[in-house]
Amino acid sequence: MHSASETPAMKYERWRDELFELPPGSDPVMHERSESFYDVSAEIAFDYVDQMLVDPEVHVLFTKDQLGKGINTVYSNCCSNLPFLYTSDCSEDRRIVGIRNLSNLYQNFFNRHCTGRVTDIGNSRDDGPMGFICYMFWDVFVLYPGNATSGMVDAAIDVMRLVLQTNHDNSLVSAIHGLGHWASTVPEAVSILKHWCQKPTTQNQSVVQYARAATSGMIH
Repeated sequence: MHSASETPAMKYERWRDELFELPPGSDPVMHERSESFYDVSAEIAFDYVDQMLVDPEVHVLFTKDQLGKGINTVYSNCCSNLPFLYTSDCSEDRRIVGIRNLSNLYQNFFNRHCTGRVTDIGNSRDDGPMGFICYMFWDVFVLYPGNATSGMVDAAIDVMRLVLQTNHDNSLVSAIHGLGHWASTVPEAVSILKHWCQKPTTQNQSVVQYARAATSGMIH
């Protein structure tokens, strides 16, 4: 039972619906949600994010555009404070679990919804907001080696390494992009890229050339 001074937390389904129910043409940076959406505690919000990543209903209830804008809201600090769940708002152990669960973001969202052909890397608009966050994920996400513990770095590197085992070009580019940005401070990022280049999981030479460039850390 809640006391008179306590307000029950918004239930997952309502939180999920507020996250993704954006009207056509709306901008996730400017969209205002209810006060109760942001009143959910950091711990509960993190649980909801992880639940959303494995929730099969979202792919039926919402359009690709809505899903892309909602994912931008969760992972871009231009859109909300939710990205800070991964860096400061919860315990280190919880952050590490959440980072490892990013593999579900790739498997259930990027692999499924980013279907545009990869040619001119970084310039495609074929997949709308979902394509943008897929390519730019490790650019706009608040986590980077300088604000992460060694355990958090290891978890993030493992996610990117796991993505490189797939043959999904858009997700591959996303992971390569992230490893390239981490190459100057995390030597393992370079070794992962070099190993992948020896036996790439795609025949797309644009992706392979991008990975070779990423080993130097000099990528866009």
